[in-house]
Amino acid sequence: MDSPIDLDIANLPPAITSMAPGCLYLVVCDSDALIHGLLFVNLPGTNATPAVFCCDQTPGRQHDTRWLDRRMLSGSLTLLSPKGSARPALTECLEELSHARDPLRRGDENELLVLGNAEKYLGFDRPDAASRELRAATQWAEEKRRCVLLLANRQRLDMAAQAILAKSASLCAGLALAQKIGAGVYSWQTEHWMGAGAAAEAQTHVLGHDVSGALRLLREEPDALAARPALDLFLVHATRASLDGNTPPPPQWQLYDDLPALTAAAGGAVAATVLLDTGTSQRETLADAVSGLRRQCGSRLKILVRESGNRRLRRNEEQLLLQLGANLVLPAELRFASAVSLIHALQPAVYQRRNHLEPQILRNASLPPTDRGYLPPARFAEMVRKTVQRSGAIQISSTLVILSPAGGIRPWEMLAPDRFRRTGDLCTADTLQAYLFLFACGEADVPAALRNQFRLPVTDLADSETRCPDNASILQALTRLENQPDPSPPRPRDGARAASAKGPARVALRRLPLRRRDKDGETIDV
Repeated sequence: MDSPIDLDIANLPPAITSMAPGCLYLVVCDSDALIHGLLFVNLPGTNATPAVFCCDQTPGRQHDTRWLDRRMLSGSLTLLSPKGSARPALTECLEELSHARDPLRRGDENELLVLGNAEKYLGFDRPDAASRELRAATQWAEEKRRCVLLLANRQRLDMAAQAILAKSASLCAGLALAQKIGAGVYSWQTEHWMGAGAAAEAQTHVLGHDVSGALRLLREEPDALAARPALDLFLVHATRASLDGNTPPPPQWQLYDDLPALTAAAGGAVAATVLLDTGTSQRETLADAVSGLRRQCGSRLKILVRESGNRRLRRNEEQLLLQLGANLVLPAELRFASAVSLIHALQPAVYQRRNHLEPQILRNASLPPTDRGYLPPARFAEMVRKTVQRSGAIQISSTLVILSPAGGIRPWEMLAPDRFRRTGDLCTADTLQAYLFLFACGEADVPAALRNQFRLPVTDLADSETRCPDNASILQALTRLENQPDPSPPRPRDGARAASAKGPARVALRRLPLRRRDKDGETIDV
């Protein structure tokens, strides 16, 4: 009887971890630590199937390699390391690996072949090579009845190669995308997976390392916290500033003068509602309160933040609070009566947006760039790329606007850096277009943002306007900007000087009195 083959990630359902003979599976991640955990701890742990592993690296100190050592000593697992910098085609490599255990093979037994750093064998430097290699490897695995697992690191691939790999991965029996989202914490997204049982649909989980270095599913909430009885479901803890003026609080509302008093009183809440305000607390204090209450009280506590006073939240600040544990942010325009109705409607809700990133990492991801206004194209592309990659971890959406100037206007002449008053809003220009990066600005807010940035309507300045409302399209536009042949036009403040040097000389005008002629033709001063 064939031995089962499994990724052996603790607490993940077998439907997205089991692997079948004759199939090829692909795991794409951005962390070598995740690849090492799978290779050196998880896979050797329970799989009795003979295996051949090939990887450039060796186990680290954090990895418990007892099972790996036992398997290697027994001859059921062979660990190889490629030599030299040249890499053969993927199918050639798999064919070589399949013969590594020829002296130990017992009849026509199953075999697991695991290839680390698989991106080096897919030939992304040649057009359509990756698709051909994956297709050929899939056919090879089916013909040889071998189970093949490819582990690829996308950090070593450019955007074009990542797009090719994502498109070609449909050829595989299973595809999992893993991303580091914190210190030793990863998101594990199964796009499709056909293992020993029925095919599994797309699923997303959060993984971490146990003490042995193996990957495991992170539990959402301790059992002791989840098992507490919810006797305070209808209770609302609120700051006085979250109410409108002298509005009396509804029944079962408890009011507190400040945030410290509220957090101290609500520390033992289970399913109550907490209503905070933005007017009486600093950004960091409010974020700490939301994060602390969520960790202390669990997912059944409802945390709402209401804009009050003159304090309005930017989109990145709002997203930070939601990631730290807030269920909802109530805009200042929402009437108090409507807010009360919404609070009652949310009483049975459970917080689902649990994020395993450290609070400080979330805060750093929510911060805008330190610059604002004009940057040279190379610096602009670098700054925007870092900002998008950092803020994308907590789903902060920004917009890149590309303007093609109207006739007679040069791209850098459109920009007025002194009007970029929001920290994080950047602009630049190449020889053809002007670029505006609006940090934490959704596509619906772009028209209002453009009205603030330009003295004239954009339609009078630009022949065309292109918006990149998501991180992927922004990164693609930055790549095109970086590939421009002459990416260094004059700065906007030097635009007038540069234009006058190349154009006709300016003529100075002076005001003269208006004159007219009488009926005899004589000039009359007015």
